[in-house]
Amino acid sequence: MEKPSFDQISQTEKQKKDTERLIGQLKENPAIQYLFRRNQIPLSYIETAPWRLRQWLIDYNPCQGCKGLEFCQQKQRGYFSGLTYDGMLKNEITACRYMKAELKTRAHKENYIVSDLPDRLLTASFRSIQTANEEEDYLLVLHQAMRLSNEYRSLYLYGTMGSGKTYLAACACNEHARNGEKVAFVHYPTFCQRMASLVSTGEYRDEIRRMQYAEFAVIDDIGAESVTEWNRDSILLPVLNYRYENNLPTWFTSNCDIASLRVHYTFSNRGRQEELKAARIIERITSMCTLVTLTGEDRRKMR
Repeated sequence: MEKPSFDQISQTEKQKKDTERLIGQLKENPAIQYLFRRNQIPLSYIETAPWRLRQWLIDYNPCQGCKGLEFCQQKQRGYFSGLTYDGMLKNEITACRYMKAELKTRAHKENYIVSDLPDRLLTASFRSIQTANEEEDYLLVLHQAMRLSNEYRSLYLYGTMGSGKTYLAACACNEHARNGEKVAFVHYPTFCQRMASLVSTGEYRDEIRRMQYAEFAVIDDIGAESVTEWNRDSILLPVLNYRYENNLPTWFTSNCDIASLRVHYTFSNRGRQEELKAARIIERITSMCTLVTLTGEDRRKMR
């Protein structure tokens, strides 16, 4: 057998010294000490897997001193390569404390059976609304919305663009979802386009059923869609009828008052004037809902 060369022996000695030096550094490292203490890992593992622990430190380093998800430097936002111990050290992709907090605030998303709700509104809640600089008219609407939500009553909220209608509706929908209820939130113009795209497969019927059966539903921006006989008579009316007959709370937001909405549904894209069909839609909404007006400056810029 060929004897190792002097260079090979020197290299082996160097690696041994580097490993001993690393072990000493790891034993003094606060992050390693916390990792071992938290996971009840025997200190002997520092000597067993020092280079693996060194790699963990390199992977974890961007997380040290991090002030929030907006500052995250990891490849996958909010996650880092963690180590667990069950008799052996194992690598595991782990959510950081900031991501865990965010996931907790968004856990109710699982209760949305239909959702066009933007991610930025998933954390909206009545409690988070800053009221210090709001006018009395807005505070009255806010308190009324909170009461109607708590009482499982329907609401038609209309007013100027940017006045905060969608935000209040999102607060209510999130509140019911956090209570474990199955909810639906649709942006109505988008919903109508989606229904039309699903006609060929028949999947639109499933979406309609989900809108009908949701324990709490929001139809956002109603009156902004292009009216067709189909989306008025075969989509909207069946949803309204079912929810009305089963006393299911339904919130609407719109830039149209009721009179304007009646005109909107009187004319389809074919130009036909169908006042009776429009009257059916309006009768359902007004029978279900408390009508509330929300005006004021653009709150989108305020948030």
